[in-house]
Amino acid sequence: MSQALQTISSEHRSMWQVSVVLEELCKQCADPTQKPDAELFEQILDYIEQYIERVHQPKEEAYLYRAVAERTAEGAAMIEQFRREHAQSPEIVASLRRQLHRLVKHFPEGREQFHADLESYIALLRTHIKREESELFPLARKVLNDVDWDEIDTAFADSHDPQFGEESKAKFRALLSRIVNEAPAPIGFGVAREGRKDPEAHPVLLSVQDLSSHYGRIQALRGVTIEVRQGQLVALVGANGAGKTTLLRAISGVQKVSGGAISFAGQDITHARPDQRVRLGICQVPEGRQVFGPLTVEDNLRLGAYTRKDADAIADDMEQMYGMFPILKQKFRQAAGTLSGGQQQMLAMARALMGRPKLLLLDEPSMGLAPLLIQEIFNAIIALREQGKTVFLVEQNAHQALSIADRAYVIETGETVISGTGPELLDNEQVKSAYLGI
Repeated sequence: MSQALQTISSEHRSMWQVSVVLEELCKQCADPTQKPDAELFEQILDYIEQYIERVHQPKEEAYLYRAVAERTAEGAAMIEQFRREHAQSPEIVASLRRQLHRLVKHFPEGREQFHADLESYIALLRTHIKREESELFPLARKVLNDVDWDEIDTAFADSHDPQFGEESKAKFRALLSRIVNEAPAPIGFGVAREGRKDPEAHPVLLSVQDLSSHYGRIQALRGVTIEVRQGQLVALVGANGAGKTTLLRAISGVQKVSGGAISFAGQDITHARPDQRVRLGICQVPEGRQVFGPLTVEDNLRLGAYTRKDADAIADDMEQMYGMFPILKQKFRQAAGTLSGGQQQMLAMARALMGRPKLLLLDEPSMGLAPLLIQEIFNAIIALREQGKTVFLVEQNAHQALSIADRAYVIETGETVISGTGPELLDNEQVKSAYLGI
């Protein structure tokens, strides 16, 4: 995917995230006794006005829409509809703001109309996003040539642009972070999963059965049983010292097991060497990143592909990694040890992906990162999930992990004690009390 399309998709995920917050607020508006949260509404409307209308939409129209329209008439009606929706958005948002002010002042007068108009706007926003992703993007990939993409990607990558550049984007990320943190209920990350095949229908890729492991006389894992199906994002959450990292190390083969079994793609790997597991398709992003500090970003990526012999494909994959994490392209000659914590985490993920894993193990990817960088990392994880990658995510930040997981497990003192889908665990009272602070 081009850098521009990746940027737009990332922005879509943020917009969908905002729409989920709006949906929760909309549910509150259905209660005739509950006054709307005016401050949070104002922040959301500010975000829509300042970012979606002033940054995202003009950027799309000036580059992507224009290029597609110049190359083919096939999508003319669709693009014209998108432009009309962009043009209508400011007045819809202004109307919602006026209604909000009147509702707060004269509550509950006007509540039903505000609720109905808000529902309509959420539906419009989501339909717009889904149509761009499912109809416009495939058309653009089909009709645009390399010269077109170079022009579009260059414009999107201009970090000094006063409207689209890093300083502007950082401001909007901060506003989005405040919105998410102040949301009234647990909310998910990313575009809804409508249209995804049922992961439960996929074959089991990783099976861990009754696994035990010791550090000397100390038993770290006590009969752990989990499974990860192909195409799933499975999360493992728990407190420090619960056994999360030990389990990942056991799956990777760097931690000896004292009982139980591990099978991968139907093959028993309980006692296989770590390098054999990598060749089978298991790659881990370790806790604390563990990049090779003196080596360049590029050399770190090449090391991720050390089991491969396909030089041309390795070069193509490296460009894909630079597309997924543009900052790595900017710093590809820089020593990995000089990167920021967030950039090192991106490098560690890209390095693992260079091995073309069938199963990606992520160990505490958010550890030690600022909130805005955490969101960037989770956006990347969401993108991998949407590409159909199989991911086993170990994460202390239970809220974020469960929000994006197809399936999840809770581990305590070396034992898995709760399992279910991500949404089920978000609603589990025991999980809420112990891990979500609710």
